[in-house]
Amino acid sequence: MKKNTSSKQTKRIATCGILCALGVISMSIGSLVEVLDLTMIMLASFCIVFAVIEIGNRWAWLIWAVTAVLSLLLLPNKIAAVFYLMGGMYPIAKAAFEKLHPVLSWILKLSMFNTVQLAFLLIAQKVFGLVEEAYSFAAGALIFNNVLFLVYDVTLTVFITLYLVKLRRRLKFKSLRD
Repeated sequence: MKKNTSSKQTKRIATCGILCALGVISMSIGSLVEVLDLTMIMLASFCIVFAVIEIGNRWAWLIWAVTAVLSLLLLPNKIAAVFYLMGGMYPIAKAAFEKLHPVLSWILKLSMFNTVQLAFLLIAQKVFGLVEEAYSFAAGALIFNNVLFLVYDVTLTVFITLYLVKLRRRLKFKSLRD
């Protein structure tokens, strides 16, 4: 029995390492090709989705933290890394929020996103030197970003459904949940 538990733990750690590497690689691509930075942050968050489903929330938090720290240390474009640090944990929160009533779930999701978005603007001003004139642009961007967030959430839901209904059986990945 001890050997089976040890083997499962080893598989969890290896899977986490692979998912962290995939997350950092996608963040690196986004950092190098700045047009793709948000797309690659979204792709890195799909690694978190896989972890939540197959390994569990505790491991997903670890993957998010390691990917965020490595991105902050290694990437030349720190803005993408900061945005991942602040919002990359959304798939974990989404899993928790969607256990609640749908209206409450959406209120919490939008509240979390807008809190992260406003905190990011504050960091951009204080750390990266965003000037006051940029705030006239920021109001429109906040609204547009909410629309993009809704598209991201729906895309994430479609990805999760596709994975659970079609891909999981074909990949024959054995769950490593506790």
